[in-house]
Amino acid sequence: MHIAIQEFPRIWISNASPSNWKQELEALLDQGKRFVLLTRELPGQDGADNDKEEFSQWLKDHRSRLSIYCAASLVVVSNSLIAFSLNAFVAPLSEKFGFPVRVVHEDDLDAQITAFLAASPEVANS
Repeated sequence: MHIAIQEFPRIWISNASPSNWKQELEALLDQGKRFVLLTRELPGQDGADNDKEEFSQWLKDHRSRLSIYCAASLVVVSNSLIAFSLNAFVAPLSEKFGFPVRVVHEDDLDAQITAFLAASPEVANS
């Protein structure tokens, strides 16, 4: 998985190479500033299978810090009906990860990012 930080606080995640997710996420947490994780790739799509298990474990290990600095993780889609339908499936991930996980229509992206960054972080009980 590849993380692009050029549009901070918009942090884009993709299955592209090179794999840099671990170093970049740790650097983001060390900055102490809130950010939003974004992707256009739906969970379960083909791609970096070798990273998935390590990524999942890393999320568990860093849950308490992520709940403070990661304002949300948003999957961006081009169809509002798909966004509405998929939210029921991704909502349980919010509790698991310690930050909101949502599917959003691309037309609503700016408003959603602004709202999540403005919201107070909830410190999760680990």
